[in-house]
Amino acid sequence: MNAPGLKSASPRVISVSSGKGGVGKTFMTVHLAAQAARNGLKVLVIDADLGLANVDVMLGIHTTGTIRDLLADGAVLDDLIVHCPQGFDVLPGGSGIYELTSLNTGEQQLILDTLRDAGHLYDLILIDTAAGIGDNVLYFASASETALVVLTPDPTSLTDAYALIKVLSQQRDVRRFMVLVNQTDELEGHITFKRLLSVTDRYLDVYLDFVGYVPQHPSVRKAIQQQRLLTDMDSAVGPHLNKLFDKLLDRPRDNSRSSGLQFFWEHSLASTLDDNSSETVQAQGVSQ
Repeated sequence: MNAPGLKSASPRVISVSSGKGGVGKTFMTVHLAAQAARNGLKVLVIDADLGLANVDVMLGIHTTGTIRDLLADGAVLDDLIVHCPQGFDVLPGGSGIYELTSLNTGEQQLILDTLRDAGHLYDLILIDTAAGIGDNVLYFASASETALVVLTPDPTSLTDAYALIKVLSQQRDVRRFMVLVNQTDELEGHITFKRLLSVTDRYLDVYLDFVGYVPQHPSVRKAIQQQRLLTDMDSAVGPHLNKLFDKLLDRPRDNSRSSGLQFFWEHSLASTLDDNSSETVQAQGVSQ
């Protein structure tokens, strides 16, 4: 792959989201990070499934701090970043911390200010969001340069993926999505994508980019249980993932959204202010 093409004045920011939980979103995030690191990129994974974070569990790493410390205790990013043996860094989220599930404007801005300051250290920032269409999910996904949606052929996963794309496009003006179908074979992967595409083409003004499929195999479950990443020795899935993610990283950057963390920060803040303005107008209308 052409790894140097990713390097620029600002990092590429990719959010990884899903409409439904349990489809392998975090699994894809950490393996994408590992492959990018193998290709010489400096990578940061942000565990933004705030309240139910599990990147550290999947990697089998020990964390002493989380995003909550950044917000509540004034911790600095260097104190929270975990350097993983797989070659990339992780900013842990918080598990079982209810107040992280809905950040206010000030907390969102603090996180983005911190990430913007650290952005020059990385070529690629991956944001592992929560599943669904909660405020935090919309906030991180809409502000990223690239939104990657993970789903399975399960009808409920397909329906929820469509709902996520619909909300992001209609409420947050996200028009381009990468799509990855997990736990399937090549034929069913293409069929699932075409089903999603047929509905979005009919009802939404969006562009879907099919990245590919990931087969279902016992080695995947075994790796998760052992808290490790797949390797080339894990059946054909490991090499398949590496080729798939090389293809994903070779995709050209979105010029309209490729100013990295600067765009991420400004777009997020603007979206938040728009939401707050709408709420103010609605409140004024009710009071009158």
